[in-house]
Amino acid sequence: MQGRVAVIGAGLTGLTAARRLADAGCAVVVFDKSRGLGGRLATRRTDLGPIDHGAPGVPQELAVMLGGHVWADGPPGARCTGLPGASALVRPLAEGLDIRQETEIANMDRVAGRWRLAGSDGSDLGAFDGVILAVPAPQAVALLGNVPEMAAGLSGVTMAPIWTLLLGFEAPTELAQKAMDLPFPAGLAIPMLAKPGQSGAERWTVHAAAEWSAKWLELDKAEAAGRLLEMFRAATGLPMQPAYMQGHRWRYARTARPLGAPSAVNADGTLMAGGDWALGPLASHAVTSGEAMAARWLATDRRR
Repeated sequence: MQGRVAVIGAGLTGLTAARRLADAGCAVVVFDKSRGLGGRLATRRTDLGPIDHGAPGVPQELAVMLGGHVWADGPPGARCTGLPGASALVRPLAEGLDIRQETEIANMDRVAGRWRLAGSDGSDLGAFDGVILAVPAPQAVALLGNVPEMAAGLSGVTMAPIWTLLLGFEAPTELAQKAMDLPFPAGLAIPMLAKPGQSGAERWTVHAAAEWSAKWLELDKAEAAGRLLEMFRAATGLPMQPAYMQGHRWRYARTARPLGAPSAVNADGTLMAGGDWALGPLASHAVTSGEAMAARWLATDRRR
């Protein structure tokens, strides 16, 4: 066994790293503050059916690894998705892993050559030989107070926010069921019924433009949802009110300026940070970063 490793973040990067480490015989514990898995591969369950409200999918070349479904007419870079929603893409990676959901890490201390983690509720979450931070770069920086050189190295990474609107309708809207690039300040609008394997009620995800989202980042969710609905109505001629409507704020949605390397690493290689933000905006960048961090850990014999 090559040491005990904590992976913080159960998105695509974190689960890719955890899967590779576990398959190589490492004792891995994954921590995530959310209830679900997948990070920005997020699916909201509603009475009208699932609605993907984060990344709409992943590049088609990841379909085999993730067991996804090819979405031939999907947006470029997102032509593979999951069922019942995009979050299902990470299930093969998560199978059999020790995952502690709804557990937020508040502090990491170096004690007797190991990393001791503390939860936001003050709980002692144990000691680990290595830690992989697979969270958005600003969240990684917040955890790196005891490693200022790593925090400084991530200071140049920037991530853009996105406001997203989730809509569900009990009757057909008569809108074409295909992804649409809407005029500014809206962005991409995606109907769930355009995706492979989807049926039932009509459901849409509407993404705002990054510039608009940054300007109005701190809006109340209900107000943001209302503004996005009016954008969607103006662009499409939507003839009815939705039966379901929710706004979702992605504070760290897309990589604007990447790190330029697969990960950041501390001096002795026991602490790493990575994500799509390390290399670029695509889901494939998240996978590459996760695989690189796992490979780096495994390249050094850390048997205890």
